[in-house]
Amino acid sequence: MRLILKLSENSHKDFKKVKLRPLLSELAFNTIMRMVCGKRFYGDASDGTTADEAKKFRDVIDEIQEVGLGSHLGDFVPLFMLLDFNYRKKLKKVGEKMDALFQGLVDDHRKNKEENKDTMIDHLLSLQESQPDDYSDQFIKGLIMVG
Repeated sequence: MRLILKLSENSHKDFKKVKLRPLLSELAFNTIMRMVCGKRFYGDASDGTTADEAKKFRDVIDEIQEVGLGSHLGDFVPLFMLLDFNYRKKLKKVGEKMDALFQGLVDDHRKNKEENKDTMIDHLLSLQESQPDDYSDQFIKGLIMVG
């Protein structure tokens, strides 16, 4: 519904070409994140997500796409692993940011058990209480990443 409203706001006076790819990407990402953690990180933050939190999340996702989705010459020619060009440092830095961000989501859900909705993190935390060896925070963060 928000997508339709956004499209009508952007072109209500006259007909225009509209790029749907970014809007559909935002829709898909928000849908997944609402199931995972109950928050939206693109568009208006009417579900308790602060603007700073959403911006931080978007920045980390952009960094992941910039560093992680690219290919490194050392991946194809092992000799070039010696010529790192700070690739590993960037990758490690982004990984640490992502880990901190996901740990924050898990900690937030753990802290606000009563308020939280029916999300994937909530279900995993309830499983963690009954089977702590099988559902560590690291395991939960890994599932968030692939979620």
